[in-house]
Amino acid sequence: MGSIAKKGLQQYLIQLQQHPLRTKAITAGVLSAISDIVAQKLTGIQKLQLRRLLLKVLFGCAYLGPFGHFLHLILDKIFKGKKDTSTVAKKVVLEQLTSSPWNNLMFMIYYGVVVEGRPWRDVKTKIKKDYPTVQYTSWTFWPVVGWINHLYVPLQFRVIFHSLVAMCWGIFLNLRARSMALPKAK
Repeated sequence: MGSIAKKGLQQYLIQLQQHPLRTKAITAGVLSAISDIVAQKLTGIQKLQLRRLLLKVLFGCAYLGPFGHFLHLILDKIFKGKKDTSTVAKKVVLEQLTSSPWNNLMFMIYYGVVVEGRPWRDVKTKIKKDYPTVQYTSWTFWPVVGWINHLYVPLQFRVIFHSLVAMCWGIFLNLRARSMALPKAK
């Protein structure tokens, strides 16, 4: 590893140890930005939509990073840090029945109301139509990620691992939200 990259990683790990919440929030924001830039390019948007990008960074920093930070602390506290397969299975099930539906719903609301600026009634209609598919897809993908995360990833790195995978999931959600968008009310 090059010395600049090695020093950067060392500094990141120091920040993660000294300021875990802040570091995870910033990391989630940066990865949300990367996710949105890729999604914008994949959907054929020629000129980067900066307002949308900044709103996605805000969502990552203010919601996703902190939510993940506290979720993993709470899960570890509930299950006393155990990592046997039975406990990991319980963590994954609990995560999939609580935070997964909540996070997908929050993203769809935020994207529709804040990012796209649509009226609540249109967002609500879209959620009724698309949420079951999004959640079903989530349940076919995220349990495997959760299993790997809880079984193999140390607690301090779980949000970062989750955020890296969520970057790809965010591209999927962005593409889904974009392709299924209702006509904007005038």
